[in-house]
Amino acid sequence: MSPQHFEDRASHLPAKDRPLYFIINPAASNGKARTAWDELQQYLHQQDIPYWFAISEDEDNLTALAKKAAETPGAVVAGVGGDGTMSLIATAIYGTDAVLGIIPAGTGNDFARTFSIPANPVQACRSLLDGNIVPLDLGRLNGKLFYNVVGAGLDAEVVADANRLFKKVSGSLGYMLALVKQLVFYRPHRFHITVDGKHTELDAWLVSVANAQYYGSGMRVAPEADPQDGYADVVIVGKLHRLQFMRLFPLVYQGKHVKHPAVQVLRGKQIAVKCAKPLHVHADGELIGKTPLKVEMCHHAISIKVPAAENEKISPAV
Repeated sequence: MSPQHFEDRASHLPAKDRPLYFIINPAASNGKARTAWDELQQYLHQQDIPYWFAISEDEDNLTALAKKAAETPGAVVAGVGGDGTMSLIATAIYGTDAVLGIIPAGTGNDFARTFSIPANPVQACRSLLDGNIVPLDLGRLNGKLFYNVVGAGLDAEVVADANRLFKKVSGSLGYMLALVKQLVFYRPHRFHITVDGKHTELDAWLVSVANAQYYGSGMRVAPEADPQDGYADVVIVGKLHRLQFMRLFPLVYQGKHVKHPAVQVLRGKQIAVKCAKPLHVHADGELIGKTPLKVEMCHHAISIKVPAAENEKISPAV
């Protein structure tokens, strides 16, 4: 994947004429990304749009490819895959003038929801070509960058079970089986939470630190989160009886759970979470270790391409 002749002209081109790189993860959503790429490639050829592409399912290679593409001034580096692929690209282009592009082709596609990026690959590509560039916050979790949601508690234990017990079950079914298991057996834990110096101690089902609104294939865990404001929304689901929690749980898909008195939403730039018993921690849908966790928000860390209509709601990149 070679930058070729773009170095001297990219910074002076209109956004839609920036050098365009696609990085495809064929393993995303059991081959959905490969199908999306075949459709997208046909469209690109029909429109005579120049581009570079690479296909890999290896995380280290995906990261290396994104960093290589970001060496081209002004490059748009678009992932074709799920949230895990986008997270790898977003963190890889940090510190460059490259722009993140999203062609959602995974199981959840949660970050695409936040910016109303179409699920159809051709429509998503049109938004990529004709959309606008806006700034995007990232978070730093225990020194590692993330772009969507991190947390500990029930949700992280679901990810752990899905990876460990149900990894041979395809797509969202494995996640749902893990969720059912944890809803039956999980018990709230004692959390010590510090947000910008203010300390809270309580028993909770989970603590989510959200840069954006959605995770877990459509759960609107932080309905007011804004990935441009420099803050994380810290969503704490406090101690409830199991049946109360099960009644509350479906409300997360509409973001209505935050109205329940057992749910707190704090906002801050620096967050620390500890537990008496070390718990799994997830970041952008992947396990990354155990508590304690420390998050620091990085304001306007990278840029992202969004649909033109969506740009009316959010601040343009400077």
